[in-house]
Amino acid sequence: MSLVGLGMAAGPETARIQAFLDEARRGRSPSDSGVTITLPPGDDAAAFRVPTGEQVVVSSDASVEGIHFRREWVTWETIGYRAAAAALSDLAAMAAAPIGLVVSVALPPELGIEIASALGRGVGEIAARTGAEVLGGDLVASPGPAFLDVTVLGRASAPTTRRGARPGDELWVTGELGGAAAALRDLERGLEPDRTARSVFDRPSPRIDEARWLVERVDIRAAIDLSDGLLRDARHVAAASEVALRIDADRVPVATALDGFRQTPAAAKLALAGGEDYELLLVVSPGALQTAAPAFTAAFDLPLTRIGRVTRGKGVSVDGLEDHGLAGFDHFTCDP
Repeated sequence: MSLVGLGMAAGPETARIQAFLDEARRGRSPSDSGVTITLPPGDDAAAFRVPTGEQVVVSSDASVEGIHFRREWVTWETIGYRAAAAALSDLAAMAAAPIGLVVSVALPPELGIEIASALGRGVGEIAARTGAEVLGGDLVASPGPAFLDVTVLGRASAPTTRRGARPGDELWVTGELGGAAAALRDLERGLEPDRTARSVFDRPSPRIDEARWLVERVDIRAAIDLSDGLLRDARHVAAASEVALRIDADRVPVATALDGFRQTPAAAKLALAGGEDYELLLVVSPGALQTAAPAFTAAFDLPLTRIGRVTRGKGVSVDGLEDHGLAGFDHFTCDP
């Protein structure tokens, strides 16, 4: 059954759907995105038109209880926010403006209407921040665990990709790295995380406005969002572009939450391989960001740091950190 909230027969499922939609769309007014919603939620599917000359960009991201979240660590509102933010971050990597999102949710039957409301509040919070409409989805019962899948739709005239890096190009990264991983490490140990690290973990910020600002001023050769850790995501760019990326460990902007042990191997592991920072790794031509970087920082109160370069070859290397043995997150690292 589509998550539409209109014209539906009464029942426990409908009540949960309506509770989710009420919270996800509370206080929203239509966004001025240049997109025409021709069929809003209320039917089997939604429909829209994008301006002439633009492409539709689509991505999805799943969040599974026990893998991506634990109920004892975060609220259901935060679970909804983080699931939607992770998917929206993929649009930022493509420098795409959000159109909307579709949310599929599987919940154990004992979780009541208040849980659906909390998930809706979280999804609605980040949707409103990024200008995305909640277009629909699905709700089903699950014997466990809980599960969310968020599909995002965006628009761009020329989406950025992972494939354009060339030898001689520069590597830049937005923000700071390692804060979310530091919070996760403490939660796994039963400790209360540093306040700033907890904030980054609970409420990550997809760099959509930042990416759109940059693509209007700079020729971004390649880009990726940092969901699985700098090293692992950098390897995706290297593989797609058929080049090597060389990162200077001393240049990587480490989160302030790691100040107490910034120069230790543990801090390097969190900053280079921790994941879930949802910052952007950007590849640009030499010197392209020298002028734009100060203006970017002034506009967004966010650092923009050069961390390395592109060379001929394959893979990713890290200068200043010997035998690091870091890989980043992979769902199937235990596979033979």
